[in-house]
Amino acid sequence: MGLKVNDRIYRKRIRKLKRYIRNKLPKQSLKEFKENTPRDKGKARSKTKLKGVSSRGFTIIGDYDYSGVLDRGLYPNPPKQGTGKTRGGYSTQATKGMIKPTNDFIEKELRDFIRRI
Repeated sequence: MGLKVNDRIYRKRIRKLKRYIRNKLPKQSLKEFKENTPRDKGKARSKTKLKGVSSRGFTIIGDYDYSGVLDRGLYPNPPKQGTGKTRGGYSTQATKGMIKPTNDFIEKELRDFIRRI
């Protein structure tokens, strides 16, 4: 006499989670990443793309020469053009960079989604 477990509900929830991670979460994360991007000229927003979406994950690529600087929340000090873009060498528009807020958003979204299912 053994214990029988009906795992149909859990399998369904896991499939739902995989679909969410593969389809919806990457697009939401890209949108959040772009919202955290400074709004100076728009080059950073237009050159940021979503790549490698699969069930294992996804990558957001910043295809511009200063992407690493923006990702860390830095900015040339003094600013190259105009004023008010930097405070002590850190961007006034993306003070926390773009990666950390996006990562926090992804973690929150996953926690919320898992709670819902």
